[in-house]
Amino acid sequence: MIELANFKPEHLVNIKKEDLDARIITFLGNIDMRAEEYAKAGPAVSILDGETILSIGGVINFWPGVGEVWQMLSPEGRLKGLIVYRYMSDFVQRCFNEYGYHRIQASILYDHKEAHKSILRLGFIPEGMMVYYGPSKENYIRYAKVK
Repeated sequence: MIELANFKPEHLVNIKKEDLDARIITFLGNIDMRAEEYAKAGPAVSILDGETILSIGGVINFWPGVGEVWQMLSPEGRLKGLIVYRYMSDFVQRCFNEYGYHRIQASILYDHKEAHKSILRLGFIPEGMMVYYGPSKENYIRYAKVK
């Protein structure tokens, strides 16, 4: 049974580093340490199928009413993309309604086609190119969803 739970850093165990794009690992740095930080940085959830973590994600607070969404999928989560999308969509809406956000944004690697499709599906709109934004001068696209 699929369910949404509060994110705990130990949920990262199903998201194997070798399954992540190397550029994302470079951007995040120490993923285990980031998981601890992300758990405290704003609302965050895990999408579970029984004991299996399909996805972890959340919104990092920038300032009152503004946050940046993040998400990581496990291999099992990629196989259940539509279900993960529905739960993430509900979570984003909850962030607007319950946590008082008026703007949630995302930064997506320019050539990460899967992520661009996902963020557009969640109702985010592209705002423009962030040239040399990444730690190795990668270009990113900024997306936002506003209430």
